[in-house]
Amino acid sequence: MLINTFNTAVTNTASEILGKHLPIKKPWVTADLFDLCDKRRELMKKKKKDAEGVRQYRAANQEIKKGMKKAKMNWMEGQCQDIEDNMKKNNSKKTYQLVKDLTSTKQGRTTTIQDKDGKCLTEEQDILKRWSEYCSELYNYRATGDPEVLNVPPATDNDNYPILREEVEAAVRSLKKGKSTGADNVPAELVQAGGEAMISALLTICNKIWQTGEWPTPWTQSLIITLPKKGNLQLCHNYRTISLISHPSKVMLKILLNRLKPQAEKIIAEEQAGFRPGRSTTEQIFNLRTLCEKYLQHQQDLYHIFIDFKKAFDRVWHAALWATMRQFNINANLIRMIQNLYDKAQRSPP
Repeated sequence: MLINTFNTAVTNTASEILGKHLPIKKPWVTADLFDLCDKRRELMKKKKKDAEGVRQYRAANQEIKKGMKKAKMNWMEGQCQDIEDNMKKNNSKKTYQLVKDLTSTKQGRTTTIQDKDGKCLTEEQDILKRWSEYCSELYNYRATGDPEVLNVPPATDNDNYPILREEVEAAVRSLKKGKSTGADNVPAELVQAGGEAMISALLTICNKIWQTGEWPTPWTQSLIITLPKKGNLQLCHNYRTISLISHPSKVMLKILLNRLKPQAEKIIAEEQAGFRPGRSTTEQIFNLRTLCEKYLQHQQDLYHIFIDFKKAFDRVWHAALWATMRQFNINANLIRMIQNLYDKAQRSPP
C-alpha cells in the first residue's frame, strides 16, 4: 500500500540519520559536573580500602552538591533572562512555554473511571473499554432534523482540477512545529525537512486520494488524549477529548481547506468574525462595547444572549451539512472528500 510504504520510508530514514533523542531530566548539569561524578565513581573503590579514600569521596560528594546548586541557579537565571528577552520581543508563545517549563508540575491523574452505572473501574482493560464506549457514543452521535432539508439537487464538479505541486508546498510550509504526532508517529518537522522527495511523494498520494475519493486508512486514524476539566475526574464527560491526527494527512486537509475557503467566504454572513482570515473576536468585542455605550447613552435596555452548545462540533447533523454544501454549490468532489473522511474516521481511545 502506497501510504504504508511512505510511512516506513520516512520513519526508517529518520531513525537511521537522526536517531532518538531522550529528554534531559536535569538540563542544568554541565560537562564539569559529569566529570566530577566520574571522579566520585572512581573514589568509591578507594572508599572501601582506607580512611583517606573515605575523606576524598566525601569531599568529592560535597563538591558535586555545591556544583549542582550553583549550576541550577545559573540555569534558572538564564531561563529568566530568556523570558525577559522574549517578552521584550513580544514573543508570547515562547514566553509562556518557558514559564510553563519552569513552574508547571505534573497533575495527578485518577487511576479509576466510573462506568455508566457509577461503578468504579480499576483494571486497565476495563478502563480502556469504558473510554472506547464513551468515545464511540460521543463521535458516533446521530443527529436528526427536518428531512426536507436534505432534498437538495446534486452539486457539480466545477473547477475539478488535480492538486498542484504549489498547493502541496504551501500546505507543508504551513504545518505547525512542536505538535504531538498521530498514530503514524511522523512529526511535522520530518515532513518539512523532506525536501523535494517529500513534496513529490505527498503530491502523488494527495492526487490519488483526490481522484478516487478514498482516504488511506492510516490517514483516517487518530489517537485520543484526554485533558481533565472541572468536576469529578472519575466521570468521562469531565475530560476534554483531543484527537491527534497524522501530520502528513494535514497536508491534504489544508489543501481541501484552501480550496473550500474562497467558496465559503461568499456564503458566510458579514457579521461572522470567527474562523475567518483577517477577522477576530476583537472586532466583535468592539461592536458589543459600542452597542453597550450607545444604549447606556440613551438609557435603553440591551439584552445579550450567549449560547454555548454542549459538544457542538461532535453533534453536528452531518447529512444536513452535506446538503447545505450542495445547496451553495460547493464543488462536488470537495463534498465527497470531506464526507468520506468523516464516514471512515477511526479513533483509538486514550
